[in-house]
Amino acid sequence: MDCRLFNVGNTHVQIADLCSGAILPVAKVPTSEFHPEEFAVPEMAAASVVPVFEELLRRAGALIVSPNFARGPVDLSLMKKPETLGADRLANAAALILSGPLPALCVDFGTAINMEFVDSERKMRGGAILPGRLLLRRSLHDYTAKLPLTEICSDIPDFPGNNTVDAIDIGVDAGALGAVREIVARMEKRFPGKPIRYVACGGDAPFFLRRLPAFEHADDTFTLRGIAGIWKFQKQLSA
Repeated sequence: MDCRLFNVGNTHVQIADLCSGAILPVAKVPTSEFHPEEFAVPEMAAASVVPVFEELLRRAGALIVSPNFARGPVDLSLMKKPETLGADRLANAAALILSGPLPALCVDFGTAINMEFVDSERKMRGGAILPGRLLLRRSLHDYTAKLPLTEICSDIPDFPGNNTVDAIDIGVDAGALGAVREIVARMEKRFPGKPIRYVACGGDAPFFLRRLPAFEHADDTFTLRGIAGIWKFQKQLSA
């Protein structure tokens, strides 16, 4: 094993081992049940959106994916405030560079929907962040008096919804899908010319992929591959 990789998200933590270029899954655990010490090994790298786990992994000796690296596979020179860039988004940008032609857009369909755009010169240009489908449902439930928390569904009911559950599902799911399409249209208008490669990852990607045929489906190791690429680059710099 070369390095143990951690992708710490809001909902789940992916743990995998990098072995001679291959990424071998070790475990996937709910973030609320994650105990870093159970998976600690001498060589580790992590991208975490949860500050407490970032600090625990740092103390355990892990390389923490950060925009503060002086150099890396992703060129951040055009980002206005690179220090605000989340580790997961930086790892996805690195994975875009390592996985195929540029320019490219990654959309990570998770608790939040994160978008990262990298141009043909490996420069990250930014992206967009919006709530995912479950988060939108929870916000309606938590911040209203009577609206129920509806289940994530694979199909969007026909409009108009003639009951509250269908109305929520139409509003949330068609709204999230429409938001992604609108942002992609704005990106294409802003960056005309070279064809853009579209990549979808994250747990909710299948719902969107059925409705966004231009996207390719990245496997579950996509963000982990970005973490591994950043770790390799930093190891080469320090050699």
